[in-house]
Amino acid sequence: MKFKSERDILAEALSAAGRAVSNRVLGAPSGILLNLQGNQLTVTGTDTDLTVRTTFMVVGSEDGSVVVPARLIGDVVRSLESGAVSVHTEGENVEVELNNARFNLRTFPVADYPKISPITGSIVEIPAGDLAHGLAQTIRAAATDDARPLLTGVLLTSEGENLRLIATDSYRLAVRDVLGVPPFNSSKDLLVPARALSELQRAAASLGDEATIGITVTDSEISFVVGETSIASRLIDGNYPSVLQLIPASFSNQLRIAKDTLLNSLRRAKLMAKDHNASVRLTLKELTLEIRTQSQDSGDVEDKIQADYSGEEITIAFNPQFLIEGIESIDGDEIILELSDSVRPALIHGVEDQKFKYLLMPVRI
Repeated sequence: MKFKSERDILAEALSAAGRAVSNRVLGAPSGILLNLQGNQLTVTGTDTDLTVRTTFMVVGSEDGSVVVPARLIGDVVRSLESGAVSVHTEGENVEVELNNARFNLRTFPVADYPKISPITGSIVEIPAGDLAHGLAQTIRAAATDDARPLLTGVLLTSEGENLRLIATDSYRLAVRDVLGVPPFNSSKDLLVPARALSELQRAAASLGDEATIGITVTDSEISFVVGETSIASRLIDGNYPSVLQLIPASFSNQLRIAKDTLLNSLRRAKLMAKDHNASVRLTLKELTLEIRTQSQDSGDVEDKIQADYSGEEITIAFNPQFLIEGIESIDGDEIILELSDSVRPALIHGVEDQKFKYLLMPVRI
């Protein structure tokens, strides 16, 4: 195998494939598969649960395949200066060259690399921008603790001609409707690992406004086609909890406030939230929002903001990072914070846009 590729393009493909490779395995499964046919190079990384594959144009001289150590090849290419990187195999090694720098890397047997099935089935096309934005709003609410595998996924469910994304880590709940999406070729809801959807979000970020993402589903796997990149992931097996019933039908108290003003104040307050169980306290009064954080080691901070508030005076506390992330996800210049009291969850959403809702459990004071 022998080809030349621009360093930045090759480095990006290697990084995407490398994130799919497990660091807990040895040998060929810990590597990235490079396959050259003519002037098309396909870069593949997998841990058998998640597969990321990118195909792009290079200057090919000799077809072939090679499996290279995932982390090492990525670090090597990123360490080079900008320019055309030359890659070619020499026996059981692969050489990577640019200008006066030359790396000679050991390879793994191609025959030992995991077998990957091609993407098959009918493909549903979804506007890339809408889906990527919806994922950005919801993925962060998924759990990262493997002890709760069901909550590490994002639930994709069809609501008529809309796609609904749902994620929760049991402390917060994010729900986003992506409008105008036809049902998938599946009769059931799909629970997709947040890790796979994070890769989808990354890949979709480089697409234009008119681009689409292709989705195909089997009984156990979902695949996304994003430009020249494909992402395949096993579905999480199990029944997702009925979380939508946690959103109250109405609230007795409502705060309307400028999004950036509130975020700036919360970020200042978070500077003092150094303790493990630190929280930010919000006291809501007529025309005023008071924000306070106190730390035994660092001190305390207080801030007062003018706001449009209707309801009884309430002091409620939240995890500052969870609160900031929810507000950041809202579209528009103003946000609505609705609550019943200091112990029940609060709902955050936009003033006019109701496609996204963020429910957050308070911290006991």
